[in-house]
Amino acid sequence: MTRYNFKFTAVKVSETAEFADASLNELRVIQVLFDMGGSASEDELIERSGISKARLASSLAFWQEAGVIVPSEEETIYGNKITEEFPERVIIGEPMEESASEIAATIRSHKLASLFDEIAAMMKKTMLTPMEMKNIAILCSQYSLNEEYIATLAAHLHGKGSLTVRNLTARCKKLVDNGVNTVEELETSIAADEHARQDLIRYKIIFGVNNRAFSKKEREYIDKWSKTYGYGTEIIEMAYGVETLNTGEISFRYMDTLLTDWYESGCRTLLDCEKRCEAVRIMRENEAKDKKAASAPVRKEKKKESPRYGDFDPEEAFRLALERSYPSEKSSADN
Repeated sequence: MTRYNFKFTAVKVSETAEFADASLNELRVIQVLFDMGGSASEDELIERSGISKARLASSLAFWQEAGVIVPSEEETIYGNKITEEFPERVIIGEPMEESASEIAATIRSHKLASLFDEIAAMMKKTMLTPMEMKNIAILCSQYSLNEEYIATLAAHLHGKGSLTVRNLTARCKKLVDNGVNTVEELETSIAADEHARQDLIRYKIIFGVNNRAFSKKEREYIDKWSKTYGYGTEIIEMAYGVETLNTGEISFRYMDTLLTDWYESGCRTLLDCEKRCEAVRIMRENEAKDKKAASAPVRKEKKKESPRYGDFDPEEAFRLALERSYPSEKSSADN
């Protein structure tokens, strides 16, 4: 059983602003702890104050940060207790462990209480757990992110239906690793993600795959066309139309061949791609004509033969008949 041992500092309620800011739960905890002389087990504090274990941890951290109580060195102190209670490290890059007083100081200095309430409301929870509060506080203390940055990203994840503190902290780490450190940079990144999401919806409509997700290979093709080649949905939709017209079915592999040809041919706009398609069509038609002409049989003209002996030549017979009927003047003079 865990037992807490605290000493009360020489502070006056009237001179400590935290007493005015404390919640009902925090006031209950400090009252019970005072009544028990600063030494009590976890179960005793929970039972007498009537709060949960998570709220107890939060309340004790609050009073330590306020300087009202300090851990006693006689037995295990609460500052070490929070490390025992949460031995695992935060997902984001294995940050250094922080004591309860350090976490509480971060919460107070960054005024994170309202942020916790906002995130909890989006997650449809009464309040965040101490571990969740700790993870968010570390984003501020060790990753230099402010509450506006975290709230903006939380709202974005909430809009996508994927808000959890685990997702929030993991996404923050990834963004920081990619150099997204300010609210302005975050908003630009979110806008780019939203544009990509809208494009993905458009691709599903184009390819008729609304009832399933794209496979890993299909996503790789789409990323290649859209990111490497810089082609928008209009060009990819055109390639889809050309491919289905030529083959009667859709094949990402054959579409990749077509789009790669356009890109390597210098096509960068929809008009460029249309001109390339027309040029290829004309080239193929000419090739087909040339092939047909090359395969057609050659017709040879029949050579006119001279009349052979004994053959009847109608043209020669007609000429002789004319000469007999209409002799020329020379022939008449001779006669």
